[in-house]
Amino acid sequence: MSKICPMCGKSKTDKNLFCTQCTVKLNSEYEVNLPASGNSPAKSVQINETDENDERVEKDENVQNLEQDNVTAERIEEAEVVKEVKEEPAQPIATPGLDERAWKRQRKDKYSESDKTYYEIARDKKTNKIRFTIISIFILVIVIVAGLYIYNKEVKGGNLERSNWEVAQRVNTVDSYLSYMDEHPQGTYVDEAHARMISLKNEETQKWQNLMTSENTTEFTDFIEQYPDSPYGRKVKNRFDSLMWQSSLKENSIEGYKEYINKTTNQQISGDFIGDAEKRLKMLEQSTPINEEDLVQIKESVNGFFVGLSNLSHSSLSEFLAPTVARFNNLTNMTSDQMIGQLLLLSAKADAKSLRYEPEMAKLKYEQMGNGTYTVNVPLQKIFEDQNGGSNQIKGYIVHLKMDNNFKIFSFYETKPFSEAP
Repeated sequence: MSKICPMCGKSKTDKNLFCTQCTVKLNSEYEVNLPASGNSPAKSVQINETDENDERVEKDENVQNLEQDNVTAERIEEAEVVKEVKEEPAQPIATPGLDERAWKRQRKDKYSESDKTYYEIARDKKTNKIRFTIISIFILVIVIVAGLYIYNKEVKGGNLERSNWEVAQRVNTVDSYLSYMDEHPQGTYVDEAHARMISLKNEETQKWQNLMTSENTTEFTDFIEQYPDSPYGRKVKNRFDSLMWQSSLKENSIEGYKEYINKTTNQQISGDFIGDAEKRLKMLEQSTPINEEDLVQIKESVNGFFVGLSNLSHSSLSEFLAPTVARFNNLTNMTSDQMIGQLLLLSAKADAKSLRYEPEMAKLKYEQMGNGTYTVNVPLQKIFEDQNGGSNQIKGYIVHLKMDNNFKIFSFYETKPFSEAP
């Protein structure tokens, strides 16, 4: 057996595999049990035998022991390397010229799961959990936004369209259907809305054509209310204005003129005769307190005067005329006989068999002046009877009379309903 220790190279005894120092080290640090000298009978060698066979056996045994020592030494060296690695992990050295932080990341990527510490594993789990939470929230937000979009477009949009369509049907005008089509150009009811709009336009045109020959003011009022923005609106209002004025003249009353003025104010008619209406209203309005006794005397004189004029009775006219007449239409300062002559002449010139004057006594208005005289305005209609038995009634006259304190007429003139009126 070799007398050199295979681990440290120092001398040893023939009976031991290693020197005393290496044997103690192996037993204590690497927990390798090595046989002490003289403890193993199988390892005992008979030195005194001298025959060649025993020496050969001894040589073979020495060779085997040497090989075993070498193997054991190699294992011990490997164990020392492993121990050094475990006790002192090698610190990686950054490559010159390479960013240290990037280099550490590269080294970290090369770690296996088994190389990670408990702290690193816990940190990775927390990071993954946070990442998962963020992704989940992001997906949830996308789902909510998509849901709201679908709800607004499909559900809410559909409800809004149906609501607007119901409003358009309820109003049932061209503007209401146009409004629906503007808000929902691709709506479900667009075609129906267009068809109804065309129908309403045709209906509007037909009604306008009917109004051109109509004298029913109610139809004009209904048209203006139903089609406030009609392209025929101005023409309708002009014709309606003319009819309303004719109606006011025929009624020839405070109420009729007030109605005309109100419709003009509300822009239902154009109001071409608003000035005349206000003037006539002022003529017929009673501005002073009424004395019933005076009113009876005034009405008696007025009624008697026009009865005499209708009958062409000189005596009746003379009874209710003052001796001197200050005004008769455009003539001034004449006697009562001269005025009676003028009145009879006018009646004779009328192209009619007879002429009747019918004052509307219920609408008579008077005012007592400071000198004791009276100013009287009374609505009047004239009825012309032709030779064939027909008659023509013209309303809208207002006769203006002045009476002295004896209720005798000393002034007479009239306001015609139109300039060409007889």
